[in-house]
Amino acid sequence: MALSTVQPRTFLQLVQDLWREVGAAGIAPTTTVSQSGELLRLVNYVHDAELEIQNLWSDWKFLRKTLSFYTYTNNQTGIFTDNTGSTSAFPADLAEWDYKTWFLIPPGQTLLQPIQCYEWFEVRDQVFDTVSRAQPWRAIVMPDNTIRWDLIPDQPYQGQVEYRSVPYDLKADADVSNIPARFANRIIVEWARMKYGLFENAAEQYNNGKTAVYGVVSDDGIVKMPGLLAQLENDQLPNKKNARLSQGAEIVVGGASGSDGSYDYYGGAY
Repeated sequence: MALSTVQPRTFLQLVQDLWREVGAAGIAPTTTVSQSGELLRLVNYVHDAELEIQNLWSDWKFLRKTLSFYTYTNNQTGIFTDNTGSTSAFPADLAEWDYKTWFLIPPGQTLLQPIQCYEWFEVRDQVFDTVSRAQPWRAIVMPDNTIRWDLIPDQPYQGQVEYRSVPYDLKADADVSNIPARFANRIIVEWARMKYGLFENAAEQYNNGKTAVYGVVSDDGIVKMPGLLAQLENDQLPNKKNARLSQGAEIVVGGASGSDGSYDYYGGAY
């Protein structure tokens, strides 16, 4: 028999899983809409748990996207889906640009070349050339996340950039999380179980959820059981050498900074 991949549980199925796991009263919910009382709380626990996990880190891989775009002739602020400048390519789900991933293809070439990117507050006191037209050498991110090119594009330029998307919001019964299903199907329920335990003053429910999410660590710092959160972070954060599952002497705290004073998440210089 052929193996099948893990399928994401729907919003309704996650609520039903929570209802079953905590032994809630009554019958299993058949919808997430227009509930009341305890069933409404279960719906809200699952909804909020999923959103909190997505907001836990700004660099979750499952929230990162790559955008291809074009600049347009004499347009200093636009990005477009093609070289005609007719349709904006500004992503509706944009949360934050990745400042290190702006690329343009120079005239007569075929390969993307990196350009600089700055936040408006870093450069707002500079004198800008508002006349010259050529290939932009930098992108300036304005306070509303729109882009100001410097210099003004003298022709359409093809470009590419990565960005972090806004979290997905579970609303309808059939909605599924964008957290990878092999983790989401359990960690959302267990995270919601902690919320249930706190509200109901049910220590056993809270502790069971906490153990599943955070794992078990001995008094001397040895991981006896990795939690779901560590597994998700190890898979979906830009870790080095499975840092989230390291233990004991392998854990490195601190380190030398890079030439620009920056650090990565685990103490190493960029």
